[in-house]
Amino acid sequence: MSFVFSPTPEPNPTPDKAVKEVLETSLDIMAVLAASLVCIVALLAAAQVIGFLLRRWGRKHRLIKYMERRSRVGGSLTCIALGATIGWYWTVRDHNVPGYGTISHGLLILMIIAVTVWLIELCAVLEDMTRTQLEGGSKPNRLVTQAQVMHRVSQVFFGVFGAISIALTFPEARAAMGSVLASAGIISLIAGIAAQGVLANMFAGLQIAFSDPIRVGDVVVVQGQQGTIEEITLTYIVIHLWDERRLILPSKKFTEEPFENWTKRDTHLLGVVELRVDWRLPLAAFRNEVDRLLSETDLWDGRTSSVQVTDSSVETMLVRLVASAANSGDLWDLKCYLRERLIEWIEKEAPYALPRRRVETDKVTEVHLPVDEIEIEKQARELAIATIRKTNSSRHAAATKKQATEAAPTSPYGEPLLDQYARKIQEKRRSWRFKARRLDETHNEKSEQLPPSRDALQDTRVLSTTATITGDRLYSGTPDAEERRKLVTGPKQSEEKTTADSDTTTADTTTPSSEETQK
Repeated sequence: MSFVFSPTPEPNPTPDKAVKEVLETSLDIMAVLAASLVCIVALLAAAQVIGFLLRRWGRKHRLIKYMERRSRVGGSLTCIALGATIGWYWTVRDHNVPGYGTISHGLLILMIIAVTVWLIELCAVLEDMTRTQLEGGSKPNRLVTQAQVMHRVSQVFFGVFGAISIALTFPEARAAMGSVLASAGIISLIAGIAAQGVLANMFAGLQIAFSDPIRVGDVVVVQGQQGTIEEITLTYIVIHLWDERRLILPSKKFTEEPFENWTKRDTHLLGVVELRVDWRLPLAAFRNEVDRLLSETDLWDGRTSSVQVTDSSVETMLVRLVASAANSGDLWDLKCYLRERLIEWIEKEAPYALPRRRVETDKVTEVHLPVDEIEIEKQARELAIATIRKTNSSRHAAATKKQATEAAPTSPYGEPLLDQYARKIQEKRRSWRFKARRLDETHNEKSEQLPPSRDALQDTRVLSTTATITGDRLYSGTPDAEERRKLVTGPKQSEEKTTADSDTTTADTTTPSSEETQK
């Protein structure tokens, strides 16, 4: 059976020649399919034989083993594409057959895709080899993380390379490649701005792979979540949480924000168990029980353990236990084991050490003695009287003190001292004026009889003044003094007395009062 892929022949007067041309330009599809099928079967059979040999050889060499395992799908696709291509070119030798270029181009693209898939599958061989180092519970290996990242990088590289190879099979794409390369700078700038976040995560993934802050299998705490690093890619990191969930975070999260890595150097960890107990807990027996529990379990690695009282309050004290374990899983089980067993031990062996609240009441004994009511009433009355007296004495002392501070000083006779001084000054002034007038009158009478000289008058005045002052001192109010005063005063006593009264009035007017003087 054959199919003819040719344009409609032009009318030809010679039918034999037209039939001959159609037969020459026709394509035998059944022959092509048969040849391609034979080639595919032969190549697949050869691949199975080679795979069998590689599997037997791979028992001694892990690299061959993993290469054979990763080549099953990609190798099969490559065998199919290669067999179809060989069958096509074996059966069709004439390039003028209609559709020859299209089918050949399609087979070339299929071959590029198959080879690209095969190479992408082979990129995982290095990761498979390094992952075996995690078997048996060994610590995370830095090579595993780097192999995983290189696996992703090589996959991207071969994928991009295959896409470019397919594009270059088209003549139009080859022609446009020149202009694309000419504007590669501008395109790369625009692409970098548009894919800034993606590029940042990619560079962060490379940084994590080669700076080794985390590795596949590390136990980390990120954003309050504890888990194990399961996968590291170029753009994100997968964390396997303890409850079988997966936490996926961008790679730049681990380069820009802090996190905890519990297995950076090794997997050994220390765990803390804290118990609030009463002050009466026997610490010696408690430590012996902790040592017994640790010696009976395989969860403790035997490196370190301690029991300490780290805090205390009014009612309880805080007992802190520290124990070591080989990894985080064993440490969690060890902490739960110690907590459960110690609580049981306290309940059975030392129930008085359980936390409790204490309330103590004081016992007061009341003593009733016989009391005389009359005596009590008498004492109460005396106490009231003493209180009243004390109050009155304090009030009197306060009033006296206030009066002493506010009242003006007085003489023993009750007259204010300032008024007394003012009165004496006024009396002396009146006496001086009166005596001065008497001396003037006496001198005038003598001067009429015999005028004295100036010096003698001056001496007389001085002596008279002295005699007057001396005589004034002798007027003490006695009968003899009154007689002498009358002899000195003479018949003009009444006039002088009137004059003295007027002078006294004038002096009283001019002299300030005692109240003003005090002010």
